[in-house]
Amino acid sequence: MKPELRFIDSVGMLVDEWSYKSCIAIIGTGEDWATIYMINSADEGKGHATELLIYLKAYYKGNGQAFGSSVALNERMRNLLKRLNIPEYKEEQP
Repeated sequence: MKPELRFIDSVGMLVDEWSYKSCIAIIGTGEDWATIYMINSADEGKGHATELLIYLKAYYKGNGQAFGSSVALNERMRNLLKRLNIPEYKEEQP
């Protein structure tokens, strides 16, 4: 099964919505960047999010876009990002 891509409007912004097995991911994109805004798995612990993130990282890097994530909302996601070597963009400190 290959991930499927749709383009959706989210609060006035066109974003990429990917679906794969039990996962959905929302990715914001620019000319040279792609950022994970949200990823959710309805069937946690099966590796679906990991498989999707590996695919997305290769897909966007193959398009010449830096691939990273907005701030992880939980430690489990933060650990997954670290394991897959996907940068987490934290808020800049003054």
